Amino acid sequence: MIDRYPTGSLYGRLASVTDERLTGLWSDEILHPGSTETVDLVFRRGGSGWLYWSSWSTEFAVSRFTWATPGELVLKFHRTLEGTWSIDNGVTRHDVESDEQEESVVEVGYEIAPGEDPYGTPVTLLSLDRPLTEHLAGSRFAWVEKPVSLSDPSAGAPRPDPSSPR
Repeated sequence: MIDRYPTGSLYGRLASVTDERLTGLWSDEILHPGSTETVDLVFRRGGSGWLYWSSWSTEFAVSRFTWATPGELVLKFHRTLEGTWSIDNGVTRHDVESDEQEESVVEVGYEIAPGEDPYGTPVTLLSLDRPLTEHLAGSRFAWVEKPVSLSDPSAGAPRPDPSSPR
């Protein structure tokens, strides 16, 4: 795999430039209550993160990325995991059925500003200048004030046996 942005490149030099206001959990569920699909974006300090898409059909996808904000928001996706989720005794369980390397970079303009949810409750909005359609995500997310977890939901999830046919 060839790294399109090696350490000596512009991305590599600016990868440590991050807008700390992004750090944490952003969700579109707050803006679209009752939707059959939701997307969460998690930006961690140090420049790692993931996008979590889930559907009422029990499908999910986690796209892991590194991020930087050298002007625009630059998301360098490196891994995508897909599978199904279920609830067992009140605990959400994820079963990974596909774990693939990914190599894509998305650069988007962004704005963080005050806004409202559909009920008029004040929220902090993250607005991207275009949707993240390649990852089944829109362009508007609300800050989650007190997230239950900032852990990647696919971390530690069961994986398919590599020796079994797909």
